[in-house]
Amino acid sequence: MKSIKNSFLALSVLSLTACMSTQPPVITQESNEVYQFDDNASFALNVAQMTRKTAGLSDVELPEDAQFKANSGLVGAEYAMSFLTGGLVDLAGSMGAQSQADRAFNWKPMIVFLGDVNEKTVDADALKLVEKGLTETFNNIEGTQYVGIARSRSSHLTNNFMYFYKGGELCHSERVHANYTSPEPHPLFIDYDPELFNGSCSSAVKIEVTGKVNYKGEDKEVVTMTILNGYEGYDSIAVKTAGFALVPKSYGVWGSGIKYTVPAPYVVHDNTMYLFTKENSSFKLK
Repeated sequence: MKSIKNSFLALSVLSLTACMSTQPPVITQESNEVYQFDDNASFALNVAQMTRKTAGLSDVELPEDAQFKANSGLVGAEYAMSFLTGGLVDLAGSMGAQSQADRAFNWKPMIVFLGDVNEKTVDADALKLVEKGLTETFNNIEGTQYVGIARSRSSHLTNNFMYFYKGGELCHSERVHANYTSPEPHPLFIDYDPELFNGSCSSAVKIEVTGKVNYKGEDKEVVTMTILNGYEGYDSIAVKTAGFALVPKSYGVWGSGIKYTVPAPYVVHDNTMYLFTKENSSFKLK
């Protein structure tokens, strides 16, 4: 029975792999829906909801209680049922559903930028918005400079970009175990410039245009940049963001054995930290 199960899983993986695109990823507009800020919710909760990428958050009395985890039994049940109800197609579909549920509840830190994106040039406009936001963010960090971004070669990778920065305490060899170095052409990125990027610190990210929000009376696109690794300096970047930073209560790279935790999930915007509380708690940062 074990070998049959393994064969089914192997076939499903091969089938899924065969369908994977080897083309570079393109940022698309995922929704045209406009999120309206809820006057009865905290600023932090409104920011989280406008991303359409977080789950398990609510406004509470104590900020450390604001985030709860997915019901793993409920999520896992759908996966288990696939073995009973219908072959490899159903199994693949169930795996996808489980993955979406897991990501919703176990969301990663992200930086969010708002701006104008033309429906005909979504990819280019979103990338310009992110690069402008990253440049402004790193201008707020003493001694550290944003140097650029590189696009993944294949759309089946979890991340569609990696961004690079240099210098200062944030990108110091004693704090970061190894600075990024690679030849050109890079095996994973199509526009990697070794002259510019080598010696940088880096982070793999997923950039998406998740929808729109009505913010301060104007409809703007919501561009999220989910941080997938390079967490050593993320806290320093989050507090200096030129956009909105969202930080979950715990996060890490799957399988690394390293887990980052904070006392409570929070949002940073305009040099202010916001908590998920019923009284809409906020604190100015130095």
